[in-house]
Amino acid sequence: MSDEPESTLREDVASASLEKVYARHGRIDLVPLPSDLPEDPLNWSSFRKNMLLALVAFHACLGPFSAACVIPSFEAFVIDFNISLTEASYLVSVPIVFLGTIPLLWAPVSSRIGRRPVYLLSMLLSAALQLASAYCTTYGSLMACRVLVSVFICPPQSIGASTVSEVFFVHQKGQKMGIWALLVSVGSTIAPLIMGPLVYHTRQWQWTFYSLAIINFAHFILYIFFCPETLFDRPQRFDLGSPANIMDEKVNTTKWYTSYIVFRIHSTEPWSRLPLNVLAPLGYLAKPTILLPSLAYAITFTYTNVLLTVQIPALLGQKYLLNTQQVGLQFVAPFLGALLGEPIAGYGSDKWMQYRVKKAGGAREPEWRLPFAIPGFLIAIVGLMIFGVQLQNTLGGVWNVTPDVGSGIALFGLQLVTTVCTTYAIESQPGYTGQAALMVAFIRQLYAFTGPFYFTLQFDSMGTIHACGLLSGLIAIGMCFVLICIIFGRSWRRAEAVIRNDCGDRKSASDLSDEKVKF
Repeated sequence: MSDEPESTLREDVASASLEKVYARHGRIDLVPLPSDLPEDPLNWSSFRKNMLLALVAFHACLGPFSAACVIPSFEAFVIDFNISLTEASYLVSVPIVFLGTIPLLWAPVSSRIGRRPVYLLSMLLSAALQLASAYCTTYGSLMACRVLVSVFICPPQSIGASTVSEVFFVHQKGQKMGIWALLVSVGSTIAPLIMGPLVYHTRQWQWTFYSLAIINFAHFILYIFFCPETLFDRPQRFDLGSPANIMDEKVNTTKWYTSYIVFRIHSTEPWSRLPLNVLAPLGYLAKPTILLPSLAYAITFTYTNVLLTVQIPALLGQKYLLNTQQVGLQFVAPFLGALLGEPIAGYGSDKWMQYRVKKAGGAREPEWRLPFAIPGFLIAIVGLMIFGVQLQNTLGGVWNVTPDVGSGIALFGLQLVTTVCTTYAIESQPGYTGQAALMVAFIRQLYAFTGPFYFTLQFDSMGTIHACGLLSGLIAIGMCFVLICIIFGRSWRRAEAVIRNDCGDRKSASDLSDEKVKF
């Protein structure tokens, strides 16, 4: 009797011509279903996949890291360039908007020439521009270099999520997307933590850019060896009862190293359509299943991550009379908060989804993931209020740890919101992963760009308690957006599917009519 289930499983696998899939992965209920080809990214070894994930996630981290790395040098910029502290903060806020808008360009470019060339070009040019930043002698030239760095370092903000989806299966996506989202979140917090002591001990802000140039060039070298091309034309299995595609034998002659050394055009779409391709993803903002979770994430991100990153030097540094190194150390708490939040956000939400899918008998709804974000909003609000209340109530001139505790709690909550909202936006648009991820990043960066222009005025005029209370109320509004998606998301997605099917039917009828006329 013990042999019967095993025999039945073998027969099921064989009847579907999925023997190679089962041999590689130990299961056949995979989404998407991989081909039988070893060069299929879904069939790569765990080491190869996770190494690529680490590189792409760290690359995504370097965008906000590069934007925030100059925060410990604000006072030096004020002296060297004869500018105000507010003008110095623009060296952070202006690059933020380019980190959100320029990925609209890189997404269609990478779909034509591949992910690997874009990643390599991004790191090499970023390294050169970081080095050039160290030799700037005017505020204007440094701002220009900062903008150009943002332009070339931002590709993972749009194609990073696509790379994750091209390499990992759906049941792994929450955890893997969580790693990518974690590094995007902590980039702006670990930058001052690292650069603060560096600037303090070297006494030169130029070392900020020397170190970034070294990091970017080292990353470029790692990309050469560990970043194969992930765009792959996967042969279709037209009939589960038939042998695996005849194309397989022809494609299988490809050597394993071709994904490292062979560059080819992946799309025949003319380059003249590039401007249209750049603007096309903006149409996805009309989809509430993308717009609402993206806004919820953007609001929470701006009033926790961006707020603390920009305001800690001014609020804590001035009140507690901290030097550059001590200001940098205030970012330990938010970094630890995000680090502790991610395992719960990624792994926890995946386990929650698996439980719901099992309970539903195999059905899967993206909205089931969203309740996991609600505690994140509440925790972020609690952390932000602790930060504001304790900062206002503690004595000046004597450092107090309690505002840092609040910032750590806020970033812990943000990580729950980040992973769940990003993953939901992507899962709600199957087949349009890149566009969904691009819009999430676009809305986040565009909203975050505005924050530094009013944070200082707001805290000066309202006080830290009332300012944090107002921003906490806005985070609560973001939470309501997610609640709306929980209630109406499924019906919205079904309505979108009906519209797509109707458009497809009309297009097919139009094509058939055209063929008859031509005939």
